[in-house]
Amino acid sequence: MKIVEVEWIDAHSSMDAMTISDLEKQKPFLTKSCGYLIKEDEEKIILGFMLFGFNINDEPLLKHYQVIPKGMVKKIKVIRE
Repeated sequence: MKIVEVEWIDAHSSMDAMTISDLEKQKPFLTKSCGYLIKEDEEKIILGFMLFGFNINDEPLLKHYQVIPKGMVKKIKVIRE
């Protein structure tokens, strides 16, 4: 599997008190995630972070994963083929 770095824009929120003028200055977070590229299609990118063992059909088991909506992705960089 390829190992990739995905640069994407993420939403954020807070329970902290903030004025409307300060809130209007907020921007989405630029985020980077690295992992095994499990799947990429028009809707999403799925990264796996911890592969361990196999099920009875010899499919890898994933303990940690991330599903990133494709519309939030800015760039994908291949780290290792």
